[in-house]
Amino acid sequence: MVKVSDIKQEDIIRSAIEVFSQKGFEQASMEGISKQAGVSKRTLYKYYPNKEALFEVIVDKLICRFDDQCRLQFEPSVSVLEQLVAFTVRQMAYMTTSDFQMMARLVMTECMKCPESSKVLMARFASIEDSYGLKCWVQEGIEAGVLTVDDVALAIEQYIGSIKAVVFWPQLLGHLPPPTEPAVRLAVESAAESFVARYQNGE
Repeated sequence: MVKVSDIKQEDIIRSAIEVFSQKGFEQASMEGISKQAGVSKRTLYKYYPNKEALFEVIVDKLICRFDDQCRLQFEPSVSVLEQLVAFTVRQMAYMTTSDFQMMARLVMTECMKCPESSKVLMARFASIEDSYGLKCWVQEGIEAGVLTVDDVALAIEQYIGSIKAVVFWPQLLGHLPPPTEPAVRLAVESAAESFVARYQNGE
């Protein structure tokens, strides 16, 4: 059974994302967030002492939701292309949600404004940029003799970067609606085909 307190916190977090997105972190206030969430300031402060703490909780929650999906094991008997496409489509589907994009936009803005807070925020987002759950998968593919990759980190960065150039950065920076599922799949399939052509060993 879901606790009332859990529901209230979810309402607060959702409202805070909206307020931060509309006003920016600097102009956002705890009073504005409490009004948006439909809770008293007393209730808001009960869970979060200030907007900085609330902002950090939001970032952590978004990243934890992403991490929950990072479960991938290399299967030598399954097509490399099939594995890569299925996993990446699932990951990018989350990366391109409006909530994640709003938070990514906020993090970018805050990083440009405040060098100190940028260190904390970028450290959290680095866990996503560094892995996407693919490092271990690629390493397992190498150990299985299916893939040959000299620089795993670079290969993943180039792979993900080519996808984000089409279905992440234009939407994020241009304030465009999230891409459609077919658009995401097309971008992923194209990048995956290039990855497999380059790194998969011949039969």
